[in-house]
Amino acid sequence: MHAQRGSALFETTLFLPIALVVLFAVLYFARFGVLEERAQTAVRYGALVSYESATKYSAADIYDAVASQAPPVTACDPSIVADTVKALDGTGPSGSAQPFWKPDHPATAGCTVTTVSFGGASWSSSHYITVTQNSVGALMDVPTYITSLLGVNGSVSASLGYAHAAPPSMIMYCVSDVATAVSAGLNVTYNGGNC
Repeated sequence: MHAQRGSALFETTLFLPIALVVLFAVLYFARFGVLEERAQTAVRYGALVSYESATKYSAADIYDAVASQAPPVTACDPSIVADTVKALDGTGPSGSAQPFWKPDHPATAGCTVTTVSFGGASWSSSHYITVTQNSVGALMDVPTYITSLLGVNGSVSASLGYAHAAPPSMIMYCVSDVATAVSAGLNVTYNGGNC
């Protein structure tokens, strides 16, 4: 009887630490997977919801382009980057995430916009599109018991590029026929450029 109790104590002492390390490693990788998925969702949210609410397709933009006779601004709206970071940090519109499911370090996001012309006659406004590249990333601290395998930090990141119709002010600036017609309708002289 005493020999069996001693054997069970020895086996527990030997295998319990191994089982706990495996359990906590599984928890870390589950957290990593959730944050990786949240990063993908964050760039989609910034790309679709925030972009659509921030983009201005109005006559005022066209009039501003005519008045300034300069290329329209092709920078990302600051709300796109802010909304992308909030979505990854778990502080977005869907509510607050529990601390365990948040990154250990503040998230960073980026956004770039370029205008692309493709094929066909240069006067065709349908040949201009705007390409937006949205990205986000954050760092997670790796638990000390698996640092030797993975390093000090784990990183989650996602990037998404999407194309959409160019804003009217961009088309007017890039397509001289359109710029001339709009300017004539407004009784102003416009010396638009070509993209």
